[in-house]
Amino acid sequence: MTLALLALPFSCTGPTYDQRILRAVGAEARALMAANPVNPAQPWVDIPEQALPPAIASLRPHDVTVYRWGVAITIKPFFDGGWGYEVPRKKGDFGMLPECYSEVGPGVFWHGPC
Repeated sequence: MTLALLALPFSCTGPTYDQRILRAVGAEARALMAANPVNPAQPWVDIPEQALPPAIASLRPHDVTVYRWGVAITIKPFFDGGWGYEVPRKKGDFGMLPECYSEVGPGVFWHGPC
């Protein structure tokens, strides 16, 4: 019983496979990268909730951050990366090890803790 209660918060965490939403998320993430340049003095930009574009906001993210390598959309944080989406600038550029990811839409990747 205790194990089932501990697993409950993690059981609902998973990606959407709606390709219409994922294409919009990819486009919005690329627009966020263009609008929020990063540099050595500021290696990331946190996007406030009120500034999230509609498709990304529809995922109900915990946070959204633009990095040098791309955009991280964290759905559920956890000590080892949590669950969420990443949209890299170049395929293969990720915030974690490549084997942590699965491509759920064109240029949009899902990960769990890794």
